[in-house]
Amino acid sequence: MNFKHFIFCVPIIRSIAYTILLVSCNGGVKVNLNNKLEASKSDSIQIVAGEFDFFVVSDWGRNGFFNQKEVANAMTKVAETSEPEFIVSCGDNFQVKGIASVQDPLWMTTFENIYNHPSLLADWYPVLGNHDYKGNTDAQIQYSKISRRWRMETRYYTLVKKINDSISVRLIFMDTPPLVNEYYKRPGEYPDIIKQDTAKEMRWLKNTLANAKEDWILIFGHHPVYSASPKHGNTPELISRFKPLFEKYNADIYFCGHDHDLQHLKPTNSNVDYIVTGAGSEVRETGKNENTKFSASQSGFTLVSLNGKKLTLYFINKNGQAIYSFARQK
Repeated sequence: MNFKHFIFCVPIIRSIAYTILLVSCNGGVKVNLNNKLEASKSDSIQIVAGEFDFFVVSDWGRNGFFNQKEVANAMTKVAETSEPEFIVSCGDNFQVKGIASVQDPLWMTTFENIYNHPSLLADWYPVLGNHDYKGNTDAQIQYSKISRRWRMETRYYTLVKKINDSISVRLIFMDTPPLVNEYYKRPGEYPDIIKQDTAKEMRWLKNTLANAKEDWILIFGHHPVYSASPKHGNTPELISRFKPLFEKYNADIYFCGHDHDLQHLKPTNSNVDYIVTGAGSEVRETGKNENTKFSASQSGFTLVSLNGKKLTLYFINKNGQAIYSFARQK
């Protein structure tokens, strides 16, 4: 087998959803592929790059401070081996008041000069966060015409990527701040919120999901549907708007930021995994509830590795260490 990976011995394994991982201390892991969900948690987890890998990072825009640069260095370390196809940003790209224009110096000090290693010069697919809406959100869209790697040409959009000759993935990128009621109470603070047509966005999401024929459906937004963090937690508007569509149309994973931690949540009787990966720089206290599979208050990012009908997700901290992983099997 041609591995692009770091090899570790996995000393501790936690089973989830009737999954059994058989571990051998020579660095090999045997997986029961007949199960739908596998998970492991350990101080040293084997990271195995797949046919198709990408990163997800969020809440990072702090001029390199508050561990942003350290997370970028960890992304570089992993990217040199996993070779990500692209990088997704789940919003709050520029703390704390967004961007002023396409010429704003923050483009250089917070993005271009931080994620500047050749291994990170892949396409970036961002969405907008609430802090981005405190600035000029149109400037983040317009920057796509200037940058070769910043690829947010509209506020919400979808892409299809081929994993191999027979398997493909549908990627759906949502604009969540206009879907959250609290921002309408302070229009002077969020000047672009009131301009958005949320009914149109939700019709678009329903039609996109209804017509998706791909093997995997992955969705990205800034605000959590579910979160156990004490700072923000669940977003009721997204539970009512997103969850029924995700369940009806068999979405696989929803990724978000907003809460500054790393979380994996899965509600009872749900087929959707909810991932919070808002730890791209500053972190806050995390939490746990009945939906929690894992949570950590550590700066870091997420690696998603696809091998045909198997998806493996890793939380990786600012030191480049995998602190948690789980897998879904079609």
